[in-house]
Amino acid sequence: MARSYKGVFVKSHRVYTVEDIKTLFKVNNNTVSNWVGEGLTTSDGKRPHVFRGSMIKHFHAQRTARSKIDLRPGEFKCTGCKAAVFPDIAKVQDVWTKPKKLMYRAVCPDCEAVVCKLPSAADCDIIEDCRNPNTTRQRLYEEKDQKPGGIGINKSVALPNAFLENDRIIARWQTFAGRFDEKTVDAYLATLRYCEEVTEGKRFDRFTVADAAKLRDDLKRRVRKDAEDPLSTSTVKHRASHLKSFFEWLLKQREGARLAKDLPDYLELPKAAFAQALPKDVKDFPKIDEAEEMLRAMPSKSLVDQRARAIFAIAFLGALRADTVISLQIKHVDVAGRRIVQDGAAVRSKNGKSEHIFWFPIPTSFEEEVIGWIGTLKARGFCEDDALFPSSDWLEAPRKLMNRGEQPVPVMATKHAVSASFAVASKHCSTKYSPHSAKHTIGALRDQKRMTHEQRRAWSENMGHESERTTEIHYAKFSDEQRLEVLESIGNGEEEHASDLSDEEKVAMFNKFLALCRRL
Repeated sequence: MARSYKGVFVKSHRVYTVEDIKTLFKVNNNTVSNWVGEGLTTSDGKRPHVFRGSMIKHFHAQRTARSKIDLRPGEFKCTGCKAAVFPDIAKVQDVWTKPKKLMYRAVCPDCEAVVCKLPSAADCDIIEDCRNPNTTRQRLYEEKDQKPGGIGINKSVALPNAFLENDRIIARWQTFAGRFDEKTVDAYLATLRYCEEVTEGKRFDRFTVADAAKLRDDLKRRVRKDAEDPLSTSTVKHRASHLKSFFEWLLKQREGARLAKDLPDYLELPKAAFAQALPKDVKDFPKIDEAEEMLRAMPSKSLVDQRARAIFAIAFLGALRADTVISLQIKHVDVAGRRIVQDGAAVRSKNGKSEHIFWFPIPTSFEEEVIGWIGTLKARGFCEDDALFPSSDWLEAPRKLMNRGEQPVPVMATKHAVSASFAVASKHCSTKYSPHSAKHTIGALRDQKRMTHEQRRAWSENMGHESERTTEIHYAKFSDEQRLEVLESIGNGEEEHASDLSDEEKVAMFNKFLALCRRL
């Protein structure tokens, strides 16, 4: 059965084993061997093979590109997997068309789809040559780098500039890194590839303290705001931490037996290195009343429009991240309990955290939008296990929903719909707000309300923060204009006084004072 590799996502920095490729592409050992013969670059000459993700992507990009231009002699275009392939010679058949023209028919070695080709003289020569019992199938691959006259060369698909000598060590580290979240693993791998760039691909098991110092000096340089290629303070701190952690792991492996035992210590950065770092950008976010106006201005004619409104509303209602929003199911919204059940096993939450998020006390239009959307879905036949924000294919195809059987409607794989929702909401605003701005808005709202210490703590915990300090440091920071406005309000006497408090608030404050005195 023909199969396309559309939807298969390979990560450039990751190292893949043969088993990983078989699982990812749903192919067998023979297919992987054929790909190696056709030009898929292995990380080294050892077996079992390991492959850099960027090389896998490059290989398939070349095959797809060649299928759109002139093919190599003996190569066929597969309509199943959309690639240029060399078929098994034993399965190549001669078919004569009505005008007495020769056509070759074969089977794609990857997806087993039938492939056909009207051969050129070069095709006939190489196919007949390979039909010789003394010639192997590898004869087909000999011309993969020999394209006379430039035929078949696709200059737009450049070979990645990758250092491959460390891939086998990285493959072992990836097994150890299964204890981390996927995004954390990706961050580590990006750091290791950065390390290879700085040291020009030097093998990790041959690192010296001079190499570690070179990395440290480069990080110190790039954190400066006058650097040609500056990095933020957070990025530099994380890279230094990732490098130190990786070499601490490597020292415990057999490959690290010759490394200096104090090598990780050379990757420590001095605090003075961050003195001239780039200041952290202040994130733009709307005030809650502005967000409400944005919600009301959003279109609501189609189901996709209504979905966008509900996405925008629930992001503020629970101060949720974009990935969490798009991965929610209907059952995760408890309308009666006025809460969102964030199940780490099913929802793409940060660090797989599970918790109950109670709706924040914001204008009721936000919760009405979410409740109305759930009612719309259930009226169209959606169930509790279905995605809260299904793709447009499911929304606009009622027959598809009826014929799904017992399978729940899946959540969307990417957070594009959330970004699109905020783009629509920001259409008439001078600032284009990101989905993460909702958390900043809720963080700022905490400071605008008059709350006790316990209330502020509960507010932060409901945002998913373990301490109030997390909310204060990372969310709703003042811009220069906002800071100036607050300072001027102090000079104008606009600050709150005890006389502004109600009688109940004064009694509560006095009781807290008495309780404090008793403790002292």
